[in-house]
Amino acid sequence: MTRLHLLLPMLLILAASPLAACGVHDVAIGGPATLVRIAPEPPGPVCARGGVAIHTGLDRDNDTFLDDEEITSTQHSCNGDAPVACQGGQILRGAIAVRSAAEFDQLRGIHCIEGDLFIAGVSTGDLPALPDLGIVTGDVVIAANPGFRSLAGLDRLHTVGGTYLLQGNDGLTSLTGVGGVRSVETLAIVANNQLTDLRGLEALSDFGGTLRISNNAELQSLQGLQNLTRCGRSLIVRANRSLTSLDALSALREVSLIEVGSNDALTTMSLPSLQTVAVRVLVTSNQALTDLSLPELTSTGDFIRVDGNAALTAVQAPRLLTAGGVLASGNTALTTLQLPGLIYVTGGVDLRAMPALSQLVLGNLTSVGTDLVLHSLSQLSSLSGLPRLTTIGGNFTVAGNTSLPGFAGLAALRLIAGDLVVTDNSSLTSFTGTSALTEVGGKLTITNNPQLLTSVARAFAARLQVGGPVTITGNR
Repeated sequence: MTRLHLLLPMLLILAASPLAACGVHDVAIGGPATLVRIAPEPPGPVCARGGVAIHTGLDRDNDTFLDDEEITSTQHSCNGDAPVACQGGQILRGAIAVRSAAEFDQLRGIHCIEGDLFIAGVSTGDLPALPDLGIVTGDVVIAANPGFRSLAGLDRLHTVGGTYLLQGNDGLTSLTGVGGVRSVETLAIVANNQLTDLRGLEALSDFGGTLRISNNAELQSLQGLQNLTRCGRSLIVRANRSLTSLDALSALREVSLIEVGSNDALTTMSLPSLQTVAVRVLVTSNQALTDLSLPELTSTGDFIRVDGNAALTAVQAPRLLTAGGVLASGNTALTTLQLPGLIYVTGGVDLRAMPALSQLVLGNLTSVGTDLVLHSLSQLSSLSGLPRLTTIGGNFTVAGNTSLPGFAGLAALRLIAGDLVVTDNSSLTSFTGTSALTEVGGKLTITNNPQLLTSVARAFAARLQVGGPVTITGNR
């Protein structure tokens, strides 16, 4: 059983308390419905012993199912690598709840809780000292305690078998006491509205779990994480409306998954030491973000996704060699995508709805494993940034690019294994630049390109080996 399932019953009990006003999950109000999809997570780099992946996103096509392309956030709940056990001393067993200052007495002299610890709704007073408590084998939830200023009273706690959740403690100004935890599956710091930084976490360096920092209204920096070099699972920084900088993550070298999303005041994202991402990079809906720089990143096991960052003008990852996918959309100010070292993408490259994008710097890209999509890039006038691309393992879609006159720059392209779709490109006049292309494995569709002569389209189709139907309509 995953720790997520152990946590749910107590969260339901707490739903009637102030904790319910500060939900763990981000919720969209109005517009498309928010959906959740839970899927098994096989053993691998995210969860060594497997677990579940919890996908969330908006049902944009209103079919009541969360499609892969609608996913905006993925969290993981992993099966424990090994059960955490008490190691002697005084042991308290069960789900231990503390709801008032007087109920802390049951924890005096306790060295280990074999079960879960819930400290929630304590209306007055700070957290008292609990100098003997070192291990909790299950989850620790500290929520909706308005009088807590710090967690120094738990500074001897070093092992948590499940999730350590700090949520809705509106008086909390310091994380002193938390940094002593050496082993935990997930450390979640959520909706603590007086917290301005993460001082107290300086001891975190080689961190094996998931670190989630979200919905902390006054959090301005991640100071306190300056010694973090590795995050073994996910690092999630989401919906912290006052956060302006990620500079405290300058030492981070390795992470399984990193998500930075909906941080409205974040202006730059530079991770100068990050070299390896085992799974994904997600950078979404940071409305003030102007620059994304990953100068040392060499590989991602899955995709890089950059969506909905309205002020973003440049994406730079000059040393990235391989990626599972490159997905970017809705970055309306983005002018340049600079991935000059990228050699192959095992999945797809999907670039769409970026009206300012005029330059692709993908000079070493030779192979795209699945689909290549160039859609609604109204300032893109050349494909010269793809001079070495030889094969596309899926479909190639060129659609709605109003400034693109032709295919100059694709001189190396020989094979499109799937469909070739060329549609709604209002300036397209020729297929110049595709002289090496000999085969389209699927359908060929050339439609609604008003400046493209039908005779030119037919001549292009005639010289290709096409594996599916050919459709040429609505051209000049």
